Amino acid sequence: MKTKNVPLAQQEGFSQSVGVLPEGCRPEGETPTALQTNPSNIPDVQVKTTQRPPRRKFSTVYKLKILEAYDACDSALARGALLRKEGLYSSRISTWKKQLQNGKFISKKTPKSILLNQQQAREITSLKKKLAQAEAIIDIQKKVSQLLSISDLDHEKNEVSS
Repeated sequence: MKTKNVPLAQQEGFSQSVGVLPEGCRPEGETPTALQTNPSNIPDVQVKTTQRPPRRKFSTVYKLKILEAYDACDSALARGALLRKEGLYSSRISTWKKQLQNGKFISKKTPKSILLNQQQAREITSLKKKLAQAEAIIDIQKKVSQLLSISDLDHEKNEVSS
């Protein structure tokens, strides 16, 4: 049976059901599976977006230790084994060597603890200045009180009698 230019839906044995083969195409005795008959059971094939792992940060001590161990290796195989063990690439080692030669080995970012300590030190100095001003004002008030011969008791009596 040859069909020319006949739409698929009009051809003999075509089934409108999604995922179900026409009767003649299925092997004898085989029935449609649950996936073929019920499209709601089809697994989700969309690629799940995963969160990237956090960027690794290396301390200066670690960098120096790795550079020292890398330079101590006597063969390329030993250097490769060290890099595999530490999970590093040779480009990272060459970058660290250049930074060490240029004096830019120490990171430019200041740790949060140092910034916090600096902020607290500034706050302490400003509070000390305010305390010194308050003490000076109290001393002046005492001197003015002594000059005017007004005692604290007389002042309290005047307030009570008013």
